[in-house]
Amino acid sequence: MKLKTLLAVTNGLSILLFLLFLVISYVQMFLSKEVVLLLTVITLVAGAISFLAFYVLINPLLKIVNQVSKEAQSMANGNLEVKMKEAGPKEIKQVAKNFNEMAVQIKEKMEDIERSEQFKSELIANVSHDLRTPIASIRSFTEALEDNILQDEETKKRYLSIIKQETLRLGDLIEELLYFSKLEQRSIPYTPVLTPVDDLLLQSLGPFESMLSEQGIEVIVEMDEEISSVLVMPEKIIRVLNNLIKNAITYSPSNATISIVVTNEQDSVRFQIIDEGPGIEQEEQERIFERFYRTEKSRNKAYGGSGIGLAIAKELIEWHGGTLGVVSKWGKGSTFSFTIPYEKERGRDEEDYPDHS
Repeated sequence: MKLKTLLAVTNGLSILLFLLFLVISYVQMFLSKEVVLLLTVITLVAGAISFLAFYVLINPLLKIVNQVSKEAQSMANGNLEVKMKEAGPKEIKQVAKNFNEMAVQIKEKMEDIERSEQFKSELIANVSHDLRTPIASIRSFTEALEDNILQDEETKKRYLSIIKQETLRLGDLIEELLYFSKLEQRSIPYTPVLTPVDDLLLQSLGPFESMLSEQGIEVIVEMDEEISSVLVMPEKIIRVLNNLIKNAITYSPSNATISIVVTNEQDSVRFQIIDEGPGIEQEEQERIFERFYRTEKSRNKAYGGSGIGLAIAKELIEWHGGTLGVVSKWGKGSTFSFTIPYEKERGRDEEDYPDHS
């Protein structure tokens, strides 16, 4: 039964019940004949007015209900551009407003799902490519060694060295994928300690002394005097710095200069790694922190790397409550910078944290 019919029947039943009451009152002689006739006429007139008012007032409400049903069906059929007119009584306006807000949220969720599916497809393709390349190399060189077609011992050693390098590369890629997955799921406990900034820098630069010396690259460190310690998981921030410093060295020409600048901001410390490399195109700057996204992919392959280091770095910095970004101009070098808030958990005093100095 339609809502309109149901409401009309309800109204009619109330009138019939009152008329029945009048009949019973007349039969039991509670009321005189004249009074019963008068009340009957009044009831019928009131009923007619009630039905008229019912149709005048209920029609706009039913139109809105029908519109909600129509728009909901349209949304179910895939049209996410639906919008109801917010008119009528206050309650109906609120229903229309809530419906429109729901439609916007559903549209945003669907767009997120589409982007996620697209990203997932790209991720699978990129992972497959990055896994296939070292596996293919290992397979081809292994087959060459198995077939005994190589007589030169030096060539055999070179092939074995390549197999080892590709195996290590494959292992590093799988390890970083697993690590990134743990970061996304936050399955690693967050245990920050107060750590001197100069310790972070020294431990981050240490592994690159030989590489810097070979390429004749000079590293200049500048740090505000008032900066002492930051609240971090030191091994995670060292991993971020290692990645950014390694990238700066990799893409810098020989005899270049890399600057590491640490400055004090209002509620955080900012680290900047400035290189003299080729720079990054504007349209690529927002995408370089995506998993497996590479600028100039062929060149990146020549330089090595898993293509996931910056994604891990971004996740680690955001886990600390900071931000990681890049400012670059093609042909003018790049500046990668990240911030670390002085306190990630508000309301806790500095002495509540362990000291890592």
